[in-house]
Amino acid sequence: MKTKTTLLPAILIAGAVALIVVTAARSDTKSARDDGQHLEGSWLVAATVTDDPTLIRALLTCTPTGEVVETPSVPLAVSTGHGGWIRTGNRQFAITVMYLHRNDQGELIGTSRVRSVFKVNEALNQGGGRFQTEVFDLEGKMIGSFQGTAQATRIEVAPLN
Repeated sequence: MKTKTTLLPAILIAGAVALIVVTAARSDTKSARDDGQHLEGSWLVAATVTDDPTLIRALLTCTPTGEVVETPSVPLAVSTGHGGWIRTGNRQFAITVMYLHRNDQGELIGTSRVRSVFKVNEALNQGGGRFQTEVFDLEGKMIGSFQGTAQATRIEVAPLN
């Protein structure tokens, strides 16, 4: 029981970080998505929970059609996250991602939902924001929550010469 309680914050942080990373995107080719009003691309995210020095990293990918996929750097107790993003303002976005949680025996024990707000810079290659994570049991009852901040850097193509 103590292991599950200890891993849950780390899992939720990773989800939140992933959520925030998903919000920023830019393309190297000039198109409508270069206007800062679209989120697409892959990001390296670093997030921290308020009052917790633990750094959580994640890989986030946002699709042109509004979907999000995130892989957190936490133990296997949490699944890959799935969700969506929408534009809320100039270079500003909202993201929601859901995760499945398992105990040490691999049994499903609940879910978490990470909601975040994110703003990208003018170059569209970095951004940051805040997140709120809510943890639910199998019946959908909220059993905990926490918040924090995240920063993300877009993964750029590094050609091999």
